[in-house]
Amino acid sequence: MEGKYILTYDLGTASLKTALFDLNLNMVYQTIEKYPMYYPKPGWAEQEAEDWWKSVIKTTQTIIQGNNIDPSEVAALSFDCQGNCTVPIDREGIPLMRAINWLDTRASIITHKFTKGIIKISGYGLKTLLMFLKITGGAPGINGKDPISHILWIKEKEPEIYKKTYKFLSCKDYVIYKCTDRAIISRDLANTAWLMDTNPDKFNWSEKILNKYEIDKEKLPEIKKSTELAGKLTKNAAEKLGLKPKIPVIVGSFDGTAAAIGSGAILNNQIHICLGTADWIATHISERKKDLMHYTGSICSAKDNYLCLSKQETGGTCLDWIKNQMFKEEVDKFKENPKELYKYLDSIVEKIEPGSKNLLFTPWMYGERSPINDPNLRGGFYNLSLEHERADLLRALYEGIAFNIKWGLKFVEKLVGTTESINFIGGGAKSDIWCQILADVLERNINQMDEPDFGSVRGAAIIALVGLGIFKDFAETIKLIKIKNIFTPNPNNKKIYVKLFSEYIKIYKRNKKMFKNLNT
Repeated sequence: MEGKYILTYDLGTASLKTALFDLNLNMVYQTIEKYPMYYPKPGWAEQEAEDWWKSVIKTTQTIIQGNNIDPSEVAALSFDCQGNCTVPIDREGIPLMRAINWLDTRASIITHKFTKGIIKISGYGLKTLLMFLKITGGAPGINGKDPISHILWIKEKEPEIYKKTYKFLSCKDYVIYKCTDRAIISRDLANTAWLMDTNPDKFNWSEKILNKYEIDKEKLPEIKKSTELAGKLTKNAAEKLGLKPKIPVIVGSFDGTAAAIGSGAILNNQIHICLGTADWIATHISERKKDLMHYTGSICSAKDNYLCLSKQETGGTCLDWIKNQMFKEEVDKFKENPKELYKYLDSIVEKIEPGSKNLLFTPWMYGERSPINDPNLRGGFYNLSLEHERADLLRALYEGIAFNIKWGLKFVEKLVGTTESINFIGGGAKSDIWCQILADVLERNINQMDEPDFGSVRGAAIIALVGLGIFKDFAETIKLIKIKNIFTPNPNNKKIYVKLFSEYIKIYKRNKKMFKNLNT
């Protein structure tokens, strides 16, 4: 192997984080490039696939040229990405439409295909549900946010696009195609497309599911392990990126499975939480486990086992919402230094008493996936009164996201067992007060990981290091992943948070019909 650096790319929902690591997992340089989301119709969420590629080009050039890195010293490229995006490309690799984002619910009208049947469980037709459980270990959501539903929607609503499609690709797989001219998908993303047989002796597209829904197998990419080689950098891509041709491009993974590695919770049954645009609770396990009632289950991990996962749709993006709606003056004041804005918001929260004067916030701002799988669900403030101020609403938002995470954690721990300590990553983990709120609400020790907002790119680097044979297995890298601070539960706050959480989990049941009437 030649080279002494790994270039890693985390293609998130709102931005690309690109980082350069040395072979001892030290981050040498990093940069971020934002790209837009489009909402052309109610329930639609789209992105331009070319924006992803342009961001890869720009950030690579920034790191290589801006820091005088010799391109010959780059040993490999490794990608991770937001999950469950779908972009159809033609044989020239040109997108045939905007990418359907994982937030998009347009295909919920298609999911009646999964709910047909006289006997139903959790809204699914029993026969269909049993088929998916046996083959994939889970089932598509009835909110239409999964690639199987995206593909079926395109086939039904845009038949000409379906006909012209050479391959349906996810976010990172589109960029890998631009790098290598090869259509490759990692096991985890193939799994969450709900078209793959995830049984240990299979790990390939399911002929039974494809035949049932009349999806052409040749339109799907080749499935490989995250640590395998996707291909080598083409001359054309190398010229655009400012790199040398033939650099190995690693298959990589979904951002959740990369973050599970980068969180340091690598051993089985070690739980981590990631709070970014969305949030999730996850742990590696040796066999598939699931709780279909609460949309909590297992997907293929970046290792050769499974990741038990409860994913929630809107986490940190709720903070961005309240920031843009209620703190516009502060946004303008700190526009040249947004990091200071978040520190300022934290300082406001720190001054408010725990419980926010009995104010509750539900972070279901764009439907929910787990533990309630409902595209009609929406967020809100509850028990709002004239005594509440803007600062109370802000703290209630921090606490409400913590309550939602606790709700998801409850069902993960039912499957894998309880834990005393949880590793915490994502942009939200940079906030000390959010770490303390989580410790108090969850009643668990919270390990604030070093450089927590780069957990996914760190995981992508580890995947490459294992794939290249620099480390023989993932466990060897645990010692390289550092904990910055440990936050322990404050017993004085237990009573108020137990009381509020008890009311929090009743809100959905009390308002389910209202959400359906207003948002169907």
